[in-house]
This record gives sequence, C-alpha cells and structure tokens, in this order.
Amino acid sequence: MSIWVIIILGLVQGASEFLPISSSGHLVLFYNIFKVEDNTILLSVILHVATLLAVLVCYRKQIFELIKHPFCETNKKLIVATIPTVIIVIILKNLVEQTFSGDFIIVGFIITAIVLLISQMMDNKSNKQQNNNFVADGNVFLTEPYNITNLNVSYKQALLIGTAQGIAIFPGISRSGSTIATSLIAGVKKRVAADFSFLLSIPIIIGGLLFEVLEVCMGNAELNINFLSLGVGFLFSFLSGLLCINLMLKFVKKQKLTLFSFYLVLLSLFLVLNKFVFHLF
Repeated sequence: MSIWVIIILGLVQGASEFLPISSSGHLVLFYNIFKVEDNTILLSVILHVATLLAVLVCYRKQIFELIKHPFCETNKKLIVATIPTVIIVIILKNLVEQTFSGDFIIVGFIITAIVLLISQMMDNKSNKQQNNNFVADGNVFLTEPYNITNLNVSYKQALLIGTAQGIAIFPGISRSGSTIATSLIAGVKKRVAADFSFLLSIPIIIGGLLFEVLEVCMGNAELNINFLSLGVGFLFSFLSGLLCINLMLKFVKKQKLTLFSFYLVLLSLFLVLNKFVFHLF
C-alpha cells in the first residue's frame, strides 16, 4: 500500500468521521477503489483512534470537567448509552465483518440519508413551534445554562442514542449522523446532541482499539503494514478530523443536515450505476 493511498485514507477517515456521511462506508469505498484487501479492519481502527485524538483536543475542557466529576450525570448517561452499543457490537460482529466486503454500503448510505432527512424535518418543526410560542408570549428568550456535567439528556434518550450508535457499526450507516439524528428525533437540543454524540464516540473507539490489539497479540490478525505508513495515516486523519469536527458543529447549529442527505443519495445512485454500468472499480 503506497504512502499516497494511506494519506488519502487518512483524510477520508478524518473528514467522514465527524460529518454524517459514514466513515466506515467511505473507507470501504476507497478500499475498493484502491483495491486494499489486507489489514482493513486494523487500519480502520488506527485511523479511528486519530479522530478520537481530534475529539480529545476539541473537547479537552469539557473532558477535563467530566474527569473532575467522575460521578456526574453526563458520565452516567454516557455509560448507559455505551451499554447497548457494546451489546449490539458483540451480537452482530460476525455479520458486520461480512458486510464490509459487499454492497451493503449503498443500503447504509440510503439509511443514513433518510434518518438525517427525518431528523432535520422534525427539528425544523420543533423550532417553528418554539418560535411561535416565543412570539405569542412576547418574552425575551433566555438560553438555559449549559453544564457539560449535566447534559439535558434523559436516560431513555441515552439508551436510544446508544442503540443507534450500535446499529451504525454497519458500513454506510454514519455513527455521528445516527446519534445526532436520533438525539434530535428524541427531542434533544442541537448543541447537546452534538456534544453527547462526540463524547460518546470516545469509549467505543478505545474499545475497538483494545480489541484489535488483543487480536494481533493472540495471532488472530496479521500486521502487514509498516508503522511509518500507519503514522502518516494517523497524522492526516487527525488533522482532517480536527477541521471537520468544527465544521460539523457549525452545520448542526445552522440546521443543514439535509445537505448530507442529498450527497449520500447522489453517491448511492453513482455506486449503483458503477455496479451495473460503469464498472470503474
């Protein structure tokens, strides 16, 4: 695998991890384009760890607050949300690995597009109702105090969000898109939805890394890629992730998730045409 392929894969991972377009689906797509067959799962995990570092840098102040208050409500809800994710991953692991070599990414992209569209429509409806109430009351709208240690997410909402994250292990289904969209559908505010989604990615990425390291140590997975290439991919994944996590926060704030829905639909149509007409890869 050439260094340029690694760089492209790193950029793709960093950008697609935080934009709601599915990093796993895009990595599978580019694996097919560049005919990468070895170490794909391990490489994906390494690139995911780079985007984890981007989360840690971007949310360093919030994470420090959560560390200072280990038994706060936000930490409890993150644990509750992680439980269904872990259960789903354990149950569906073998099935998911099979979909990484098939055409499921087209289905996954379409599912993500539909979920994003529904969530945006419901969020627009909610905002319209809030604006009507604001005009009717004639009061000055005051934003509730924002406390990272007590995010306004119920335990029921946390379970739903964690379940969505578990389902998003299938390639083509966006983790960030699914968790943020599920949050909005469940009634969570946009800023809280984005923060909870990105914080929720931390334990699952760490768990994925530990699992792959264990697989290598037990001899169940081979490491046929040099550490220099992994380091370069890691660097570019981190830099693009750092950029796109801030872009995603702006997109969520400006209610433009439908743009990603249209992109995923167009991409899916192209992949269908490529399969039956173009045969480019």
